Amino acid sequence: MTHDQLNLLLEQIRHPDKRTWILMVPNSLGETVVVCGLASGFIKKHGYGITLVIPDSHTFIPQCFPDTFDRIVGLNLGVMRQFSEKGFIPQNFFKVDFPINTWPEQHGDGRIRALHDRWQSSFGNSGLSLLDMYRYILRLDWGSEFIAPIVPEKSYSDANELIAKLNIKHKKTVVLFIGNNTAKPSPAYLWEQTAKLYSEQGYDVLINKYGAMLLPENLSIPNATVVDIPLNLAIPICEYAGNAVMGANGFVLFAIASKMDCNMNVLMPNEICYDWNKFLYKEIDFMTGCHQLGMPELTCNLKNFREWIVPREPDSQALDEIARGIVFGINNEYTIPNGSS
Repeated sequence: MTHDQLNLLLEQIRHPDKRTWILMVPNSLGETVVVCGLASGFIKKHGYGITLVIPDSHTFIPQCFPDTFDRIVGLNLGVMRQFSEKGFIPQNFFKVDFPINTWPEQHGDGRIRALHDRWQSSFGNSGLSLLDMYRYILRLDWGSEFIAPIVPEKSYSDANELIAKLNIKHKKTVVLFIGNNTAKPSPAYLWEQTAKLYSEQGYDVLINKYGAMLLPENLSIPNATVVDIPLNLAIPICEYAGNAVMGANGFVLFAIASKMDCNMNVLMPNEICYDWNKFLYKEIDFMTGCHQLGMPELTCNLKNFREWIVPREPDSQALDEIARGIVFGINNEYTIPNGSS
């Protein structure tokens, strides 16, 4: 896009009646949750209100932060990134009524990107956290409060319809979030063994693939119900079901920030997709996906939360052990247990 086109788009984004900060989140669901959670502190620190620009698929998230935003604008993620890629946003520009790109990869003059790389490469050592980096981007005090999202009551009432339709068993169901959009999904065998063990214990199995671009290959889970659970219903349904197993993704951050009341087991990735056209992956450190090290203020004292290391070249014995640990709540060599578990 040209600067003239971006300037025309900016005029459409701006609040028609008042001056506001324009916070753009051209990133994943988790980053939208973080920006929303810090928004109240942003207003207290900088004044004015906020026009929040996010992907259309994220528009439920600000609903969990009532009375926080003056205007919500849904915009294509790639279009948002054009504001930085085309040099429309000057380096380190921070003024009301002009876009602020909150993505560390594109924000400012590159220093926050270096900080982000340092954060990922030194989990558990540097003292940095994802929330602190966003406090830095938003020019907040280090002690600026993160406000937890509150899932609206309407989501719970709407979820009851789907719960009844699917005849979900209360606290005797597991929801498997088998897909991801960045991290490579865990092997099909691990999902299959986890589902098998849950079934043997009398649990029903739901497979949710809503919103996932990357799915495990050749997955076969007999007697499981495949569903598309929209974001606004996911937390109420998981809480009713009682159990959820997920890969490391934006929904996990939303769930832990909301203190989702169910058993949460997260499979940490060992590869991420860097080319979605060809589905090419690159290896990453397991700890890159660890929420307890990357965002400890959200996971501290969180009950019923475990993360599991999936080896890079796992054999069936290792995957069996992970599956048993998940289903029976038993820590083993692949567990990074939460301190309150």
